[in-house]
Formats: sequence, structure tokens, C-alpha cells
Amino acid sequence: MFKTAVMEHGFVYDRFSEDFVNSHTFHDAADADSRNDHKVNLGRIGSLLVTREDLVWKYSDQDLTDEQFLLCMREFMLTREKTDSRSLSFECELTTTTLRTITKAANDIPLFKRNVTSYEMRRLFNKSVQIYENPLVANRNEVVAYFFSRLNFHGIICNKYQSVLAGNNLVMSSTERHYLTRTDISSALYNLTSTDNPIMKKIEKWVVLIKSTTFNPL
Repeated sequence: MFKTAVMEHGFVYDRFSEDFVNSHTFHDAADADSRNDHKVNLGRIGSLLVTREDLVWKYSDQDLTDEQFLLCMREFMLTREKTDSRSLSFECELTTTTLRTITKAANDIPLFKRNVTSYEMRRLFNKSVQIYENPLVANRNEVVAYFFSRLNFHGIICNKYQSVLAGNNLVMSSTERHYLTRTDISSALYNLTSTDNPIMKKIEKWVVLIKSTTFNPL
């Protein structure tokens, strides 16, 4: 249901969560034990949907088998989401369609040293928090800097994107020694735009496509 409603059709997550719980409220068993078990299970799933949206996206980004569902519930029962007290954000709430396009762009350009998922791009752009489990590492600092600068130019993310990247430690330098700082980003951007590098045209094509899904979703 989640994949169809939210990931494919772009329904608002909170609306989906509420509808899911409401549509599973009643149980046709007559005995108290069965009714109590149903209430416990529904309560756990409801709490998962409300408090651990990160897990819902994480496990729905793959085939959700019975085994994967049990792993999801185990992680929900035994861990808490790591939070970041900083308030810097890209000031955007990108749709599933836009995030899917950004994911394709990130892997095609490529922006990072490994492929990324739409779940990770959602945490990066909509939540502006680190990918703790497997940090994002720039494939080339200047490419990452230019990509984000073009997103800003086209009004997809805010003007303070450099501060967001640096302040929240969102992307590691290509050397993997430290997270990108504002100085790293500015220097990398200057170095790339001082040349006639064909990668800039490739990035621009992707960003224009991302813009079209952001402002003209239909």
C-alpha cells in the first residue's frame, strides 16, 4: 500500500499513515485474546508509521518480504532514530517523483562514490540529516558543489545550501578525511566554473529535468 500510495502516486505521508490505521481498526474475531493481539499489532504499526518514518521509507525502497518486514519491526523495537539538533535545512519538501529523479541524476552523473536510493535522497534534501549508516562521499567535490549550486539557481533549494551542507555534515570530501566545509564547496565551485568542463552541461540537463518534476509534477 505504501509503495502504491506514497512512492508511486505521491500521496502525503501523514494522510497515508492515518488512513492505514483507520482502515485496519476493526477485527472480526470474537475472543478477547485475538482482539487484544490485533490491537497490539495495530498499535505497533501505527507507532512505526508515526515515529519512524525513516524505517518505512528504508524498507519500502526494496521488496518487502515477510523476512524484511520482521527485520523492520525488529529495528523499530530495538533502536531509535538518530536526531540532529541543528535547524539548518534546504527549505524544501520534494515529492517522491522529484526525489526519484534526483536519485537517477546522482547515480548517473555520478555525484557520490556509491549509488544512492530515493530514501537516502529524501533524508538528504527533505530532512537535511546525515546518512549515518553509510555516509555520502563526494565522487568529486567540484561536481557536488556545482550540482547543488544549480539546484539553488533554479529555486529548488535555498540560498544557504553551502551552510546546510557544511553545518549538518551531509557529504564527505572525496578524500574521505572530513565532511565538506563551506570553503571546500566555494573553492570547488570556483575551480569547476573557471573551466569549460562538459560535466556542467550534463548536470544542467538533469537539474532542468528535476525542476520540471518539482514545479510541474503533472
